[in-house]
Amino acid sequence: MGTSLRMRSQAGTRIALTGGPICTLILCALAVALLAGCGGDSGGSAAIGERAANDKVAVTVHSVKTYTKITTEDGDVLSMKSPKNVYLIVDLTVRNLQDTALHVDPENVRLVTMDDKYWAGDGSQSTADFPDEFEALEARTLGPGKKVRGMVAYGVPKGTELKSVTYVADPDIEIGLDGLTVKAPPVKRPPKVGGTAKGGGLAFTVSSMTYPTSLTHGLWTTTAKSGRRLVVLKVTVRNLDRSPSYKVDPLSLAIVDAKGTRWGPFNRSDLGLADSEQFPVKRLRPGARVSGKVLISVPKNATLKMVRYEAGVLGPPLEVRVTH
Repeated sequence: MGTSLRMRSQAGTRIALTGGPICTLILCALAVALLAGCGGDSGGSAAIGERAANDKVAVTVHSVKTYTKITTEDGDVLSMKSPKNVYLIVDLTVRNLQDTALHVDPENVRLVTMDDKYWAGDGSQSTADFPDEFEALEARTLGPGKKVRGMVAYGVPKGTELKSVTYVADPDIEIGLDGLTVKAPPVKRPPKVGGTAKGGGLAFTVSSMTYPTSLTHGLWTTTAKSGRRLVVLKVTVRNLDRSPSYKVDPLSLAIVDAKGTRWGPFNRSDLGLADSEQFPVKRLRPGARVSGKVLISVPKNATLKMVRYEAGVLGPPLEVRVTH
């Protein structure tokens, strides 16, 4: 899908850059020098977590976070083309203080550097592949007294010093970042089998991983084909805070080998596992959990690396390290 990122100067000059896959979108914009100048008199100013306002609009920036990886709802992992860059996501609330309608637009959310250059937020389809956890701030009309919360994404080189998140208004509203230096988030090693991975409002545990030569239940016996081996995973998925409910599915389980190849479960009707043992398709309310077994066939010579639950995460995928 074609995508674009736009930057604009105070005078109104716009540059539109179009690109290819989402993982390279924001990087394309970084090849162009930032346009100078936010300029103008500032209205209200505040720090992260505080409200800043003029007489028309109030803005609260809840967080400014960086990510080196973002996982789609299908389990694909997005990353910047260059390791010098990271995704940066601003989470904010905009409230209309007027007695007339207000137009809210992510392009009005500017990420300003210490030398007064900026990126404007992108209102196109550039974040279409981001997970459900990414709640985009969309262009819309906001009624009198109403508010809206959303996220705006940017691509930023590591080492960039940030001055503010500025909401373009009359006058502008500034949330100070005090020279915050853009860094990659700490790399967390996935837990090993027996541990729990958390992200995207979910918790994923692989309590055991076994390699039977065959499985029999009733009339069904499952054996590995030549050159392959069976793997039985006992897993638990808990919905921590996805609302109103989250649908778990055994087809979201995969084993990832050292080459990055993903291997998925058998057809449920062909398993040598009792129905009561199998990991079910089920909707989980927040706080609920479900456990069960999943059978996967992998090549005998494959070096198994991770067990992945393929759900969307603002961050690395939900993975548990394979132990041998």
